[in-house]
Amino acid sequence: MRNIFDQYEQDENKLTHSLASCLYEDKRLLNSFLKNFCSNFFNQTSNLKIEQQTVPGERHLIDDESQRKGLPDAVIYTEEQCLIIESKGASTLTRDQLERHERTVRRRGFNNIRGIAIVVDLLPKVRLDNWEQLTWKQVYSWAYKETNKSNKETNKSKWARKLIDYFNVWENKYMVGKLEGSITEFTGVHFDDENPYSYLEGKRQLRLLVNKIKQNKILQEELNVDLSKEGRGAMKGGTWDILRFKSGVEVMSFTDELYLTIGLGEIGINGLLTVPYKMKGITRKNFYNLSWDDFKKIIYKIAQNYRNYFPNSKGFQPCIRIQQLRYPSQSSTPITDGQMNLDIRTAFEDLSSELKPTQKKQEEWLRAVFELNNNKKSNIQFQVGADFFYNKHTLVNNKDADQVVCKSFLACKPLIDYLFS
Repeated sequence: MRNIFDQYEQDENKLTHSLASCLYEDKRLLNSFLKNFCSNFFNQTSNLKIEQQTVPGERHLIDDESQRKGLPDAVIYTEEQCLIIESKGASTLTRDQLERHERTVRRRGFNNIRGIAIVVDLLPKVRLDNWEQLTWKQVYSWAYKETNKSNKETNKSKWARKLIDYFNVWENKYMVGKLEGSITEFTGVHFDDENPYSYLEGKRQLRLLVNKIKQNKILQEELNVDLSKEGRGAMKGGTWDILRFKSGVEVMSFTDELYLTIGLGEIGINGLLTVPYKMKGITRKNFYNLSWDDFKKIIYKIAQNYRNYFPNSKGFQPCIRIQQLRYPSQSSTPITDGQMNLDIRTAFEDLSSELKPTQKKQEEWLRAVFELNNNKKSNIQFQVGADFFYNKHTLVNNKDADQVVCKSFLACKPLIDYLFS
């Protein structure tokens, strides 16, 4: 079904249309927008008018987009004052465009003029005295905050919600994998029964999540993660990406080395330390030289770390996951031949007794993992980390979800330190 804001051929005009339409429909939202981005300009706001793809006072909207070149994308005005809005998505903002729009408005009798240019990334070289630049990300952040503010009629602004929902759709359609930058920001992973997981939206949220995680230097400082290295590239067979370590070893593929995995799926997200079966170098030697007692001690330390980070939370499960995969071709979706998943707390009496309902110690599952790893004759991959669920106890439906994933990686530090020793 076509979105209600998809009224134009040019992609960036759709963004402007969504913003202007929502401001027109919700006067409280309009006042908030002006307070945040154009404060102290309008003498009074009770009689503000909004027009799109036209000039102030001209109610006829021009249908032919080729004739709109000299027209502002939107205007908010009174009888004496006018705010011009110029928006850019894929195309470039120029000083000439802004001057041309200002001249057009002045010919309509306005002398008190301000302008806002909304862009993907700020352009410091494009400046005019009475113009300000905003990023679409700033607008998105503002709209997201507005969704949680009360409205006398609807409790929350449904038009702010429509706006951020359309920004998400627009970015999925026109930016992910095509353009640099972003028009949205990470606000958490928001999948639930009312908003079920989808591949496209999962891919968008993963991109934002990974970018935010890379801004946190703690993984570099504590785990020696190389935040500048590229991830896995193409996404097939799931929505996941990786962070790589500063190993000092030249490898052909990320599957030749230890790495951290960030994944999104239908029931939750995960943060895992991945030991691929093709891993090379000192990390491989150390992993397969582990004794049962040392392996158990390391996993116990990891489980304790998770208890310290997320005590008694029902929104996560620390786990070990081993699986054997086959790839029909290099770029194809893998086939799972076998998989084992266990809650690592069940292997230790003091931790299993804290589970609700209480779980008896079941060390045999952990032992089975150890034996499979040390006696394997196939391509078995080992992972340890945690799953974080989209349930009522969720830890990841807020802007700090990146810190949750970082803590998951930090919990695995005992094994990481050992493998690189």
